[in-house]
Formats: sequence, structure tokens, C-alpha cells
Amino acid sequence: MDEATSGVLHYVLFRQTACLDRNDMAESDHYRYAPASRLHEIKTLLASSGGMTIYEIAERFGVSVRTAIRYLRALANAGEPLEETLDGKRKVWRMHPAARRETIALSTTQMVSLFLSRRVFDFLAGTGFKEDLDDVFRKLEITLRKRDYDTRNLDRKIFDVNEAPHIYADRLEHVDDIVTALLREERLRVVHGSVAQYQKQFVLEPYTLVVYKKGLYLAGYSHHHKSVRTFSLDGFREIERLKKDHFEYPKDFQPSQLVEGSFGLFGGPRTHVRLLFEAKVGRFVRRRLWHPTQKITKTDRGVELTMEVAGTTELKTWILGWGDQVEVLEPESLREEIAAEVGRIACRYEQLRRNP
Repeated sequence: MDEATSGVLHYVLFRQTACLDRNDMAESDHYRYAPASRLHEIKTLLASSGGMTIYEIAERFGVSVRTAIRYLRALANAGEPLEETLDGKRKVWRMHPAARRETIALSTTQMVSLFLSRRVFDFLAGTGFKEDLDDVFRKLEITLRKRDYDTRNLDRKIFDVNEAPHIYADRLEHVDDIVTALLREERLRVVHGSVAQYQKQFVLEPYTLVVYKKGLYLAGYSHHHKSVRTFSLDGFREIERLKKDHFEYPKDFQPSQLVEGSFGLFGGPRTHVRLLFEAKVGRFVRRRLWHPTQKITKTDRGVELTMEVAGTTELKTWILGWGDQVEVLEPESLREEIAAEVGRIACRYEQLRRNP
């Protein structure tokens, strides 16, 4: 039986069912089904490790010793080449040497790094990416040698706070079409909210899938705009992969071009920006790389930050997030825009105060 078949089939398990007294059960020709995925994990573990006792299998998978024994019987009944050997006084089960795999040895920090990377992408739930990553992680876990496997309670020891992640429910088909078109360099016919408010179809040549602030974006050449544009995944209403309608992926395209100079993902005209932060938040400002061109200087009034940014759309939101702890010194146009926005905010709250 090949690995793919054994990973899909439900293995059968000997279990006495005729006897009314459950404590008196013995093996018979009656079977019941065990989860295919669990048995496949045990098979992979026994094939990639130096073997495990019944008690170690039970502990590893959080089941009773009796259930662990039944799993091994199910594997044997399915024709898997199990062998039982003695390791000192321990009775160890393993796969026959011809069916074994190399084990993967990870240090503790490598295991933690792997788990952390998995948690960071939790925001992709609903796209298929997270589900595939979880499956890969499960497969990797069962190939680790037991002494390298110390992930108990890691779900609580490493925790990623997803700041307002995008909602990607029911996006599996869209993601599948996008990824397939990316890999095969095929065009897409799409409908997106940023173009005629979902009222117009247009053709898109996908170049890059971009991850930004817990969200997915697709960058590519838009036949509607006659230029390379970036579109949010959750803005697509329709995505159709134009099978065998191939395009030539541009040799001179680099994803870094999408964000070159910008303060975030969306660009614009080059602008020299000078900001003054209050001293009490200065240490937070100094700890981060906000932009590749930034220069931070400590002054008598606080901390001054200068940057050469391409576009100020996202920068304005960031500035407003600091409240009264920051002042725009340059350019004057940005200073006026922020002042006007603050004025509108103050006016709104004043109206609410007068007319609760």
C-alpha cells in the first residue's frame, strides 16, 4: 500500500461488539473505524523515529493505553510493516527499516521560531493558507524526534495579537484562482470595489501577492488603469481565472517597486516631512524604524523626525494616531491638512456635547 493511499483510507480496528459486558471484550472479526488522519500521524511518527512504547504513543496523542493499542492493531490490519523490539526493558514499536524515514532534529529555539511563524499567519484563516500551514505543521511535528519535541502549552506561551485582521470568510475559491494564476502566469477577469463601485469587469495580470498589516493584496498590471496597481483581496467581488490566457511576467519587475519610498503600501508624490514629538513619547519614536530615510534628532522641545516619503495618505492617519503628542513642522500643506482634520473632529464632539 502506498503512502498516499494509507493516508486517505480509514483503517479498521478489531473490537468485540457482540458481548454485552464491555469489560470482557476480546478480538473478533468485527471492526470499527479509526480516524484516518490520526493513524497516518502515528504511522509517520513510527517511520521517522527510533520507535515508541505504547505508553509514549498514548501520552503523545492524549489517549488511553487501550486506545493506543487499538491504533497499532489498526495499522497492522491495514498491512503496515510494524515491528516490535526490545530496547532494554522497554517494548518499542516501529516501522520496518525499509519503511522508515529520516527524523528531523530541531533545537528548542528553532521549534519556537517555527511555531511563532505559524501564529503570525493566523490572520489568514478562511483563505486556505492558514489551514494548509496548520497541516504542514502537524506533519512536521510528527517527524520530530521526541527529545526535540517540547511544545506543550505553546498555544499559551506564544500568542500573537491580530490587530483588526481582515475577514476572509468564504475566500477559498478566490485565493485558489489567484495563486494558480500567479504560478501559471495567467490573466484574471475581476470585479473590484475600487473600480466603478463593482460595476465594471477588467483584466488583471497578477504579479505579486502582498502581505500588509494583517491583510492580503494583489499587485499586477491592470488593463483598466494601463499601469501596475495594488488591490485588496477583500475588495474583489468576482475573480475568474482565464485558463491558458498567459502573459509574460516582466523581467524587470521587483515587488519592492510597489512600496519604494512610501509610508506603507500606497505611494504618491515625494514629500519632505518634519515632525516634532513630545519628549514623553520620544523614546517610543526612537525605538522603531518608521521609514528607511528617517533621521531622528533630540531637541530642547522633544524629538524631531524627518523623512522623505512618497505620498502622505497613510502618514496622515499615523500622525493623527499620536494625538497631541506630535506636531507637523513641514510641509505646510500637510500641517494645514492635519489641523483641518483635528478641527473637524473637535467640531463633531462639540456638537455632540451641545446636542447629546
